[in-house]
Amino acid sequence: MASLWQQYRALSPRTRIYIGLGGMAFALAGLYISDTMEDKLDPTKRQANQATTATSPDGSRAV
Repeated sequence: MASLWQQYRALSPRTRIYIGLGGMAFALAGLYISDTMEDKLDPTKRQANQATTATSPDGSRAV
């Protein structure tokens, strides 16, 4: 049985390029999605935002 490296080297150069580009596209998509999710769901930013928009019991804004 051939090793994974030997099987990879047996692929045509064009196929290897497509595999590499696909891996890079997958990694870039993961970075973009994780950054977007972090901006939307980051608890420290949400807590800071909630602290600045909190209101007191009489309805006035807390400073």
